[in-house]
Order: sequence, then structure tokens, then C-alpha cells
Amino acid sequence: MTDNPKKISLRQQIEAVRFAETRQRTLLGGGTLRELRPPREAEYDMQRLGSAARTLEWLQAHEDEIRKLLEIPAERRALLWDRMAEVAELLDSKAAAPAREEGQS
Repeated sequence: MTDNPKKISLRQQIEAVRFAETRQRTLLGGGTLRELRPPREAEYDMQRLGSAARTLEWLQAHEDEIRKLLEIPAERRALLWDRMAEVAELLDSKAAAPAREEGQS
């Protein structure tokens, strides 16, 4: 499978997973499958499935942080998003402060 650097939307990833699910259901039901789509379309579907797998792997790798964030009530998360630039700037300044102090020692 070749990786396409083009971003594949979540909608397209879900569509590919659902199509794969339908194909698997056909196989489990005793049916046979034959690829009738053009090779280019089948290859794109493989790219979408690969992208979906990478998305799920990323979500798995960040599961703890995502769950902690989702524990914050929605109203407070909305405030956090509204102030995200300020929060990032504050975090950057806090991270830079110890580095400056070490450089002065």
C-alpha cells in the first residue's frame, strides 16, 4: 500500500471502514467477493483504511489525555478552547523560564 500525503477526512475514513465491514459481513455470510471497482478506486480505499488505522492508533496513544480532557465539564472545556492561545503562551513562558534560569547559572 502506498501512503498518500493528502489528508483523508474522518468522513472518508468512516466510509472506508463501513465498506470493509460490509465486505466482511458478505464473507461471513458465505458470499464471495470480486473486485469490480477500478484499481485506482480500490487503491484509494486502501489508503482510506490505512488512514483510519493510523487515526485509531493516534487516539489509542493519546487515550489517557483525551479521557482526562473529556472529564472536564463541557462548559469549562468551551472556556478553555476560547482561551487556548493564552494558555499555550503561558505554558511556553513557563517552559522557557527554567531554560533561561539554567543559562544564567
